Amino acid sequence: MDTAQEVYFSDSTLLGYGITGAVYIMLPVIAFYIMHRYNAARLWHVIVGVVTYFISTRLSDACVLLTLSSASAAQKQVAAAELVGVFEETGRFLAMRFALSDIHSPRGAVCYGIGHAGLECWIRGVQRFQLIGYGREIDRVGIAEFLSGVTPERAAELTEVYRRYAEKNIFLSFLDQLTAVTGFGVHIALSLLIYKKLIADHPRFRWLAAAIGLHYALNAVSYVASLSGSLLLTDLAVLACGVGIIALVYRLINGREVADEILYPEL
Repeated sequence: MDTAQEVYFSDSTLLGYGITGAVYIMLPVIAFYIMHRYNAARLWHVIVGVVTYFISTRLSDACVLLTLSSASAAQKQVAAAELVGVFEETGRFLAMRFALSDIHSPRGAVCYGIGHAGLECWIRGVQRFQLIGYGREIDRVGIAEFLSGVTPERAAELTEVYRRYAEKNIFLSFLDQLTAVTGFGVHIALSLLIYKKLIADHPRFRWLAAAIGLHYALNAVSYVASLSGSLLLTDLAVLACGVGIIALVYRLINGREVADEILYPEL
């Protein structure tokens, strides 16, 4: 393999992935602890969120496999990323409507969001730690040896993927950590949006469409920005979109009032 195609993971890059992985793992734990401090933690609602996220993402993947069986792996990945919002937000609504979930307050909605976002965070955290292992192995044996046994076309594709991973310096990892926190906040915000607009109030299904649209917008911005090939631009675009979604939902549900309901339910 040409030396121009070699890939090397620096120590700072691997450190960044380690810190980012730890942030992903700790986010739901910290969120649950904060809710516990205010006597607002509900483990059952967290479990409902975890189960719903798992089921909705598996249904989305199955739908993509059935409808796009002849598409390439990259096309399936893009389709799944854009379609998953429909399944996740519909699942979020149905889970809250289902009597067994017992979600009857903003506190319950937040705990649901912690579970829903938490499983996603843990999956991404594990992926970051796996990248550390892959990076060390690539540094040890070289990218050609690491990709031995795959077709030349697949090897070229994976080489480009790992090169982009190797280009993520410590500053970009810091931006990744900010987008992780923001993405977690988006899930909490969408959980509160659906609870306030579809569960607490008389259901108006345009709000379900709004939640799906906001979820889709975040995934679409990430994909479109990634086409630039700039990791910095992609992170900044996702960060800006996520903050915008949180701010919009805060305004739509009267966030100050909702926060008071969570912190001071007895008032």
